[in-house]
Amino acid sequence: MPNSLREIERFFESGGDNQALPLRLSALFSSYGYKKYRMSRFEEYSLYAGNLDFLAGSNVITFAGADGKLLALRPDVTLSIAKNTKANRENGEKLYYHESVYRTSPGELGYEEIDQMGVECIGEVDLLTIAEQTELILRSLRLLSSDHALDVSHSKLVHGMVAQLGLDARAKAEVYDCIKKKSVHAFAELAAREGVETKKAAKVRRMIELSGPMDEVLPELGTLISGEEAAEAFVQLTALANEAARMEGGDRLRLDLSVFNHLDYYNGVIFNGYIKEYPKAVIVGGQYDKLMEKLGKDAQALGFAVNLGAAPAARRRLPDAALIYDESDDVYGVLAAADKLREKGKSVLVSKSERVQAKKIYLYREGGLEEKKC
Repeated sequence: MPNSLREIERFFESGGDNQALPLRLSALFSSYGYKKYRMSRFEEYSLYAGNLDFLAGSNVITFAGADGKLLALRPDVTLSIAKNTKANRENGEKLYYHESVYRTSPGELGYEEIDQMGVECIGEVDLLTIAEQTELILRSLRLLSSDHALDVSHSKLVHGMVAQLGLDARAKAEVYDCIKKKSVHAFAELAAREGVETKKAAKVRRMIELSGPMDEVLPELGTLISGEEAAEAFVQLTALANEAARMEGGDRLRLDLSVFNHLDYYNGVIFNGYIKEYPKAVIVGGQYDKLMEKLGKDAQALGFAVNLGAAPAARRRLPDAALIYDESDDVYGVLAAADKLREKGKSVLVSKSERVQAKKIYLYREGGLEEKKC
C-alpha cells in the first residue's frame, strides 16, 4: 500500500487492489441519498425456497443451523432487503449495499462467491425515481468502462402485448421464451399452430425484432401497441426516453424488449447494463412491486445490482513501467533502479521476461536504465 498522498491517489487511479471501484460506487450511491445496508451472510432457506423463480434458477447452498433450522448462504441480496425492510409507500428507504452472494458453480462441483454492489429504492416509484436510477446506472457504467450501453425494457409492455394473443398459459410461456431468444421463426410457427389472428401475430413478431436506440425505436413501437396495459408501459418508456435525452450519456440507452425478468415478480421498467470488456450484463435491475406484494409489503421497489467480478476486465490498467533484468545483473542495483522510478510516483513491474506489458519498458544495463523502443 502506498504512503504519500500522491502515491495513494495514483494507486486508486490505476485500480488499486480492486478497492477503487467499490469506493467510487459507494461515493456515487451516497451522493444520491442512499444509505449503506449491512446484512447476515445467510437467511432461513424458506425465504429462497418460496421464491426460486426470482433467483433465476440459482441453486441455493444450504446447511443446518445450531438450532436445527435449515439455513442458506445468501444467493441474492434483494430478497433479504425486501423481507427485512420496514419501508412503505409513505415512508420509503433508499439503501445501497456491498455484499457477497453465493451460488453453485457450473457443474455443481462447488460454489462461487460473487462480489456485488447495488441499490434498492423502496417506497413509491414514480417517473422521477425511474429517471434517477437510470442516471445512476449510466454513471455506474461509466466507472466500469468508457464503452458501455444500457438496454431498457418494460415487463408490462411485453405482458400486455402477449395478452392480446389470447393464448393459454402453456402457449404464453412459449411466446415469452421466443421473445427472450429473439426467435422470430419459432414465434411464427407457434402463432400459426395456435391460430393467432394474423394482425396481432405480426405486431408481436415485429416487437421481437425491434431493438436499437430509444429515440429511433420508440416511434415504430408506438404503432404496434395494443391494449391498455401495453399502452401505459409505452407512455412510461417514452417519458423516460425524453428525460434520458437530457442526461449525460443518455444516448447510450437502447430499447430491447427481449430483456425481461420473471413476470410474477417484476412489473415495470427493466435494466441490463453492458460494457465492451465483458460478454454478459454487468448491471441488472428493474421494478419489482410484485415481489414486495408477495412478501406482504405495502411498497413499490426499484433497484439494480453491479457485478464487481466483471470489473477487473474493464478496470485493469498497465503498470507505468516494466524493468527487465537478467540473472547476471546486480540484484540490489535492479531493486534500487525500480525504487527510483517508484519515488517518481510510478508503478513498476520487475521481470526477466520482455513479453510483459507496461506503458514503458526499461532494460537494466550496467547500472542504468535504457528505454526499450517498440
